[in-house]
Amino acid sequence: MSSHVDFPVCLRLQGKRVLLVGAGNIADERGQQLVEAGARVRVVAPVVSASLRRLSDEGRLELCERPYALGDVHGHHLVFVATDDRRVSEAVAEEARALGIWVNAADIPELCDFTLPSVGRRGPIVVAVSTSGQAPALARQLRKRFLEQVEPGHVQLARLTGWLRKRLPRGAERMRLLKELVEGEAGQLMARGERRAAWAQVRSALESFGEKR
Repeated sequence: MSSHVDFPVCLRLQGKRVLLVGAGNIADERGQQLVEAGARVRVVAPVVSASLRRLSDEGRLELCERPYALGDVHGHHLVFVATDDRRVSEAVAEEARALGIWVNAADIPELCDFTLPSVGRRGPIVVAVSTSGQAPALARQLRKRFLEQVEPGHVQLARLTGWLRKRLPRGAERMRLLKELVEGEAGQLMARGERRAAWAQVRSALESFGEKR
């Protein structure tokens, strides 16, 4: 049994060049996720789905309707392979690794430099569950269960703290304030949807912050 443990990260792919080889159901999902992350996506596949073609028509990704060819990986920051042809997956992985570019090959763990968690989103909140590539179906089941626990109030609280982080000066006092908002009564009220009472707590905390500066 494998004893490796994945190191979880959240990549910021805005403006990064990403290659996606393949156009099946998995590629559809990968392509949509990458576009939503702001990546500059190039899809290489001899036959493409309607959803990927629509994204191409909208100018949100580049479409190359042909088989993968040596040299396609060059110039990209990240590579994904989602094809049923193992020989293609191996060829792409070999080229990517020779260039020092990380690659993920769907359903072929030994060709992956990284694995992908099962992801769900509620505004800025991302719930990601990984089984280190061993049980994707279980990861999806747990992700759905955890995402059900994220209420609209949690989304509002995340956006509020993000807004405050941009406007309040850095330091221990800001850290204390944000922690208090999340863990204290204001956060509990907002999570329950009691917005008026929550905002009263927020205003009080901000006034206290101003007095201590």
